[in-house]
Formats: sequence, structure tokens, C-alpha cells
Amino acid sequence: MDATENYPHKWLALIGLCLLSFTSFLDYTIVTTALPFIQRDLQATVNELQWLLNIMAMIQCMFMIVAGRAGDIWGRKRIFYFGFILFTIAAIGAATSQNIFILIFFRGIQAFSGSIIFTVGVTLLPQAFPPSQQTQAISIFSAFNGLGLSIGPFLGGVLITLFNWRWVFWVNLPFIIVGFFMSCFTLKPSPKPDSKIKIDWWGFFLLVVGLGCLVYGIIYGQENDWNGTSIALIVIGIICLILLVYVENKVTNPLLDLQLFKNKLATLSAITCIAAGIVSYVFVFFDPLYFKLIRDQSAFYVGLTLLSVTVIQVIISLMLAKLLKLFSVYQLLVFGIAATAISAFIHVFFHSGTSIIIILLAMILMGYTWGIANAGGITAITNTVDAAETGTAIGTIFTLWNLSGAIFLALSTVIFHLGEHATMSHYFHQNHIILKEGQHSQIRRLLSDPDQALQILKHLSIPNPQVVFNYFKLSFLNGYHWAYWFCTLISIIALLLGLLLRPQKPV
Repeated sequence: MDATENYPHKWLALIGLCLLSFTSFLDYTIVTTALPFIQRDLQATVNELQWLLNIMAMIQCMFMIVAGRAGDIWGRKRIFYFGFILFTIAAIGAATSQNIFILIFFRGIQAFSGSIIFTVGVTLLPQAFPPSQQTQAISIFSAFNGLGLSIGPFLGGVLITLFNWRWVFWVNLPFIIVGFFMSCFTLKPSPKPDSKIKIDWWGFFLLVVGLGCLVYGIIYGQENDWNGTSIALIVIGIICLILLVYVENKVTNPLLDLQLFKNKLATLSAITCIAAGIVSYVFVFFDPLYFKLIRDQSAFYVGLTLLSVTVIQVIISLMLAKLLKLFSVYQLLVFGIAATAISAFIHVFFHSGTSIIIILLAMILMGYTWGIANAGGITAITNTVDAAETGTAIGTIFTLWNLSGAIFLALSTVIFHLGEHATMSHYFHQNHIILKEGQHSQIRRLLSDPDQALQILKHLSIPNPQVVFNYFKLSFLNGYHWAYWFCTLISIIALLLGLLLRPQKPV
């Protein structure tokens, strides 16, 4: 009998781990509601506000693999609690920040510690649960993560209404305290490595610099029209990552074990996470704009519609054990990639009068991809990768999730602007409307606030303000369609790669 079969505290340990992981996912979305209030209180610019979100993607890309490897080497329980102590300090620092730069700094610390909490936390589950119950434990763990993502904006709104924006950070503390006491005294110590493993410092340096420069270059390029600095950063990032592959094939104990990708199911998990990165970055970025600009829906309605994505994610996570009785892990992961492709294709045909049923179908498919990449990907890794390497493997596939999301969001934004500009130029040329460059930029900014746009347009020296505004909405929709054609193509390529990874034996 497995030693964990009669482990008396496993469910307390699971709930504690879930609460701690829940806080890091809650913190990812809860701040979105607070952005306007932070901007007003700390006198922040729009670009500075964007960094409250961008810093999360960048830091997590840089440190997820490192966090997983550190847990494998120095003990997962020890590293996990270091992460949550750091997260607590960062939450207090963010809540008491007196300017936007200090707040961005502590958000970066939260991202770093959050990457530890999630990556290492999930590797602690096999220590408490026997193989027969690990899928159920992973499902519950993933469902808590999805709940944190979905409840974030709503809870943020409640806290800001009752108190102020600082409470979106203070709220972390009770979850951390309860989670700590439920798991600290119930988790078994993590197994020690069989032999002394040295840190691959060259790999660490190349990974952090490579991913950091690449992701920062992409984010900076979007904000600064792809100037020389952004291109240089991207080139440096790519060179460092190429050197990383070379170095990791030479060292005895590599930080990034490329042998992982000889495992077909682990590779498929990585591809599914890439598809989920497209959903959680590209789709979630463009869809609220579509709902607001094209359908003219309220913030509450937009939030309610997007809530369907995370609700499905939670349901899929909780149903994973039952789904695995009907389908193999391979099939569920392939279905996840296919769901992204179908959802992207449906988005191509969105217009101002699209039926809410069609929209919800696209949202449900997004939720399935998100849920199965999370819970199914973890299950695939724990079932096929050696227990001593699961931290590194999970860190790797979820790094690909964040990295692919950042890259494809940047590329989709470029394609969106190309489509928008081409359509807008055609409309203006056809109707003999000539705008100055300054007027063009002003109108584009007005689209972020359509409720006030027409009133402001009437005070600018622009002919036919209503016509011009309608042209910009049509141009947005065409750019939106271009972006989703691109996502459809990428998803189909990912699906074809996934179909080629069918294992010889059903898994």
C-alpha cells in the first residue's frame, strides 16, 4: 500500500495549498478593477498603469522554470514557504505604496513569489496523495486557481466600493494566514535529491536575460512603435535563448532539461499551454474591447460574459477525473488545442449583432482550453515525468504559457493595427475625408471611451464627427477579424503538431 493512502492530514494540506495558490491567481486579476482608482490616487500615466499588468507576465516568464528547479534541488516545501513569505511582504508593500513606481516594484515581487507558489505548490501534492487520488487533488487545486482568476474583478469591485483600492492587496493576508496554518503542519517534508546537484548558473543567467529581454522588448516595442531599443532587446533575448539551448546540452545538471521534449505527452502539454496562452492573453485582451466598442455593453455585462470563461475553466478542472474515464490525457489535450482553433474561427465572424449564444459558445471553448491546459497539463507531467523533475517540468510548460501569450499578443496587436489602418484608409479615401496626423491619433484614443467620444469630436476641427466615429468602429472590427484569422492559423498549426504526438500506448 502507498504510504500516502493512510496519510491523515492530506485534505487539510490540500486546502492549505489551494488557498495559498488561490491568492496568487486572485492577485493576477483583482487589480484590473482597481486600475482607474490607482491612476487617480497615484497620478499615474496609462503606460505606467500597463506595467502593473505587464510586470506579471515578464517576471513569471523569467522565473517559473527557476522556481521549479529550486524546489527540486533545495526542497519543495522549504522553497514554497519562502515564496509565500515573500508574497506576504509584497502584498503589504503594494497596499502601502505611495507612488506608482513603488507599486510596480512590489507587483514584480508578487509575480516572482507567485511563480514559486504555483510551480512548487502543485509538486507538493504527490507527497500527500497516492496515485489513485492525485488526479482528484490536481483537479481541486486547478479549480481553486480558476476561482481566483474569475472572482478577482468582482471581489475587487466590492472591496473598492466598501473601502479603497489598497484593499485589493490587503485581502491577500487572511487567505495566506489560513492557508499557512492548514498546510505548514500537515505537509510531509519533500524528498531530498539522491545526489548533490549544483545550480546551473550559466543557464540561470541566460534564461533570465534571454526571457527578460525578449518579453520586455515585446512589451516596450508595443508602447514605442518598435523603435531601435525594442528591436535590440528582442535580438539580445533571442541570442541568449539560442546560447541557452547550446549550454543546456553540455552541462551535467541543466536548469532547462531539454530531454523533457523527448516525452511526447510532455511536449503536447507544452503545446496545449501555448494554445492557452493565446486564449488568456490575446482573446482576453481583444474581447472586452469588442464588447465595449462594437456592442456598446456595460462594464457589468462585459465582466459577466468573460466570467463564463473562468467558470468553465473551474468546471473542467473539477471534472477532470471523470473526463479521464472517458478519454485519454492525450485526447483531452488535443481537444483543448482544437477548442482554441474553433473559438478563434468563430471570433472571425463576430459583428455588432452576433447572437449571444454564438458568443457564449466561443467563451465556453476558451474556458475548456484554459481548464484542460492547467489541470490536464499538470496531470500529464506528474504521470509521465520522474518525480524528482516535476518541478522543473511544470515550470517549463507554464513558462511557455506566459511567453507564448506575450509574444502572440504583441504579434496579434501588430496585425490588428495593420487591418485597422488598411480599412480606415480605404473608408477615408472613398469618402474624401482627410485627417491630420494629430487628429488621427486623437480619434484613436477616443475609442477607448466611446461614451464621451462623440461629444469630444464635436469640439475638434474634424468634419462629420459621427461618420468619422463610425468609420473607426468599422476599422476596429476589421482589425479584430485580422487578429483572429492569425490566431486561427496559429491554433491549426498547433493542432497539427499535437496530432503528430500521439503516443504508441494510450495515456
